[in-house]
Amino acid sequence: MVLAIKMLKRKAESALKAWKEKENRGVLFLQGPRGSGKSSLVTKFAKENYNHFVHLDFENNPVHKSIFFSSLDFSSIIKQITLKLRRGKLIPNETLIFLDEVHLSPKAREAAKTLIEGNRFDVIMASSFSGANIDRFDPSPLEHEEILNVSSMDLEEFMWANGISTQAIDDVYRCFNEKRPIPSILHEQFINLFKEYMVVGGMPEVVSAFVNNHDFREVLNIQRKIYNSYVKAIEDHLTGPNQTKALQCFNSIDSQLMKENKKFQYGVVEDKGNARKFESSILWLYDAEMIRISFQLDNLLLPFHRNARYNIFKVYFQDHGLLMSRLGYQAQQAIMDGNFNIENSAVLEATVADLLAKNDIRLFYYSKSTTLNMEFIVDVGGVVTALSVNDADNTKAKALTSLYENYDLKFGIELTRDNLSVSDNLHRYPLYCLMFF
Repeated sequence: MVLAIKMLKRKAESALKAWKEKENRGVLFLQGPRGSGKSSLVTKFAKENYNHFVHLDFENNPVHKSIFFSSLDFSSIIKQITLKLRRGKLIPNETLIFLDEVHLSPKAREAAKTLIEGNRFDVIMASSFSGANIDRFDPSPLEHEEILNVSSMDLEEFMWANGISTQAIDDVYRCFNEKRPIPSILHEQFINLFKEYMVVGGMPEVVSAFVNNHDFREVLNIQRKIYNSYVKAIEDHLTGPNQTKALQCFNSIDSQLMKENKKFQYGVVEDKGNARKFESSILWLYDAEMIRISFQLDNLLLPFHRNARYNIFKVYFQDHGLLMSRLGYQAQQAIMDGNFNIENSAVLEATVADLLAKNDIRLFYYSKSTTLNMEFIVDVGGVVTALSVNDADNTKAKALTSLYENYDLKFGIELTRDNLSVSDNLHRYPLYCLMFF
């Protein structure tokens, strides 16, 4: 029997419960990339907390849009819901109404304010591409809306799905917090799970299939299906040259990350390509929550956003599982065999970027030459910190030494497969300790 996605434990569940406990709650607006599990999260929440659930899916059931074509007064909306929807009862104070992919029906968003008046119904909206067509749908919250960002599963949620107890994670966290080595049995188990997370990614549908069947072929097939759904979304939202350019940029990301320096280059998108032609496409993909961007820093000073070069950057997929869908079986095999540095460490760096972003850490990097590169620069308690993730050779150790000696860097972190160790200005953490950043 296959475990449904809804059974996966998600951190966002606590935010949903906190919202429901508010006396005068507004409309909860879930935003996040396609495949991050928003619909499954709301469906599970509804079954556990409401007697009745009305799911209006504007993507898979376009007829639901017609509910909001005419008057948006309360009685008209209720009549149309009961006419067009044969399942689900509308009982005041007992019903959750879910407006799924609401960017496809802006009128439904208008109606949501009417539905919550007097706390008659609870309303949750969700959108995967709320910023894709800002002229028709503004993703900024209205006065009666509360935004909840939902990403794909992070490493801790992946561990929960694989049966790791909160007690075991707490034990590791205590070691991390006290800066002492982690018990070897836990260290080996967690490193192996990090390796699997690199291959599987965090999309709930992929994780669910993996924890039930442990079939890497199925993992890759689902990752490719999700990747194709992103491609289709680009085709659905854009037309003509804008569609072509966005597809070219999106489909070049794996090639960009497999380069040694990983800097996004328009010449990789198209021969003689340039920013004038493709920059707007990158911005659209970012607004549509399909990619993450890491900007190069001009110097190692806080605040980072004032010292970033916004015309020089790296691009990552919203979930590194999409990168694995492009690299295929050989990459799966290499990583599971212990080669974390396959394709110039593309997957390793993308996984770290994914986890940092899921911890609400903005992505920046530093590069001065072909030999002085640092994949991530982060703010640790107000201290500029170099974060090294490539352990293929001693190049990064030399880069850290150069940053200490020549650029006034005070602190560095190496993410490694080895156990935790600490010196004065350098901490070496196992990769899975990204959970605690």
